[in-house]
Amino acid sequence: MLIVLLFTASYPNGEQTFLDLEVKKLAIEFDKVILVPKNPSGRWSPIAAGVEVDETYASFLRSSSLVFAMLKSIFSVLFWQDLLRNQMIWAKPSAIMRLLRYVSSAYLTRTWIHRFFARTGYQKSECVFYTYWFDSASMGGCLAKEDFPELTVVSRAHGYDLYEDRYPVHYLPCRSQALERIDSIFPDSRAGVRYLQDRFPKYASKIKEALLGVTETGFITLPSEDKVFRIVSCAIIRPVKRMELLVEAIAKAAKKRPQQNFEWHHFGEGKVKDAREKLQTLADVFFPSNAVAYLPGYPGQDTLFQYYKDNPVDVFVNISESEGTPVSIMEAISCGIPIVATNVGGNSEIVSEENGILLKKNPTPDEIASAFFQLIDDLTLSYEKRKGSLRIWQEQYNADKNFKEFAHQLASIIRK
Repeated sequence: MLIVLLFTASYPNGEQTFLDLEVKKLAIEFDKVILVPKNPSGRWSPIAAGVEVDETYASFLRSSSLVFAMLKSIFSVLFWQDLLRNQMIWAKPSAIMRLLRYVSSAYLTRTWIHRFFARTGYQKSECVFYTYWFDSASMGGCLAKEDFPELTVVSRAHGYDLYEDRYPVHYLPCRSQALERIDSIFPDSRAGVRYLQDRFPKYASKIKEALLGVTETGFITLPSEDKVFRIVSCAIIRPVKRMELLVEAIAKAAKKRPQQNFEWHHFGEGKVKDAREKLQTLADVFFPSNAVAYLPGYPGQDTLFQYYKDNPVDVFVNISESEGTPVSIMEAISCGIPIVATNVGGNSEIVSEENGILLKKNPTPDEIASAFFQLIDDLTLSYEKRKGSLRIWQEQYNADKNFKEFAHQLASIIRK
C-alpha cells in the first residue's frame, strides 16, 4: 500500500486554486491520500473520491500549550544549533521568537506523527509525508525521520517559505537542518531551485523543480474593441504586491493619454482590514476622469475564469517585489492574455518577449505606463503576445500534465 499524507495550511477549506487538481492526481497514484490541514475551519471544498481528511493534527496543535512548547524548545539542540549558526539574529528579538515558534511547532509535529502511527498502525516505509509549504511541518517530518528512518519526507516550496530576503535580517529558521534531513524538496520555479542550490550547494541533488499549473479553459480572452484599455491584476493586497505603485502607474498612463480610456479590475482581498476599500479610495483619488478602478474582491477561480471568458482583457499585470511563480499569471496565460510583470522570482520563466513585457525589478510608474503604451499602440504585437501566452501555458504550465508527473514522481520515491 502506498500512502501520502499531504500537510496543508487549510485545504480543503482554502488553497483550492493550487490543490484541487493535484489531489485528484495523487489519488490515482497512491492507494490512500490523507489531507492534514493545520487550520481546517470553515466550509470544505469537494474533495476527490477516496481522499480522507485528518483533523487530529489541527486539534493537537490547538490543544497544546505553545508557551510550554516554546519553553521546551529553548533547551533543544535544534534551537541552539540554528541560533549559533545565525548570529545576525542575536540582536533581533522578533527573529529569535520566529525561531522559537518554528522549533516548537516542529517538535509538536513530530509528536503528532508518533501518535499517528500508533493510532493507525501504518507501515512507515509505505508513507510519504508531503508538506505543501516548506515550513515547520516539514521540519517536524524531518525530526520524525530520526525515529523512523524508513519514513519519506518531501516538500514543495513557493515564495514566503523559500526566499529569506523577504524577512528582516534575511533569515528563515532551520534551513540547513531541514535540507540535511529531507528526502527531496520541490520549488515551483527554476529560480527557486537556483536560489536554494546556490545557498545550500551541499544539498543540491535533493532540490528539484516541480512546476504548478492550471487546467485548460477552452476559450481565449478577447481584446477590447471600444477604445478602452482594460488592465487586470489578481493578488492578495499586501505590501509585497506593490498595488499603490500600480495605481500610480495607471494614473500616469491616463494623464499622458487623455484621449485613451483605462479600466483597472483587481481581484483580491487584503491581509489587513479595509485594505481593499483603502486601495479603491486611493485609485478614486489619483485616477483622472479617463480611468476607473473596480475592486470586487476575490470571487474564486471558477468565477475569475468566467470573467475572462465573458469580458475583454488587454493585459494582466504583476509588479510584485518578490514572487515564486504566480498562479494568477498561469491563469491569465491559459486564457491567452498578454502579461506585464517585474523580473523577480519565477516571473522571468513565465513572462518573456514571447508573451509580454518583463520590467526591471523596481520599475517606475513611467516604465509601467510605457509597457501599456506598447500594447496599445501596436495591435499586431499584442496579438502575437496573446498567442505566445497560450504556447507557454501549454508547454510549461498545463496542470493536467504537471500534476500527473509530480504525483508519479512522489510514488516512485517509495517504490524505489
